[in-house]
Amino acid sequence: MNNKEIAKILITGPFNSGKTTLIKLVSDEQLTGNDVEATDELAQYKAMTTVGLDFGVLHIDDDLDVHLFGTPGQARFNFMWKTLSKGALGTVFLVDSSSQNAIDEAKQMYQFYSELSDMPIIIGATKQDLPQAKSIQHIATELGIDDTRIIPSNPCIKEDSKNLIIALLEEIIEKESQTQDAAFSV
Repeated sequence: MNNKEIAKILITGPFNSGKTTLIKLVSDEQLTGNDVEATDELAQYKAMTTVGLDFGVLHIDDDLDVHLFGTPGQARFNFMWKTLSKGALGTVFLVDSSSQNAIDEAKQMYQFYSELSDMPIIIGATKQDLPQAKSIQHIATELGIDDTRIIPSNPCIKEDSKNLIIALLEEIIEKESQTQDAAFSV
């Protein structure tokens, strides 16, 4: 009988921030396939877009699997955001650093997730290697958060993507520890 623990992690962020790429790259098993042809004004940026969800499994060790649920990034599919976040322990929130429009979209989306629950959120600033990329400090200011919660990350580099997930798991463990400490001090 398999007694593995399963941690549900949400991978989210605006359109074209790297969610699908991250999940495909780090997953030991993946069951993705809800991409359709982009037909609106976003088609100029990429040919396909996620409309349902991406899903992958990352095997951490013999006792733990992380299930990665990737959300669609377009606001018109926002009805999926709340549904997919149910039961999640935390969120990796990707932001395309190279586009002020993407950062503006991220502000609204980040507000939605931060108000949805008190689950930990780690921000991955993608496309930092591009010359037009905005600084980590700029992104932090735009999102209204401390820049220590933002990690430069390239979803095309497996180690970068895993580091985001590990940072989030560490925050989840820290939060769980604080919750237990608070319960014992009452």
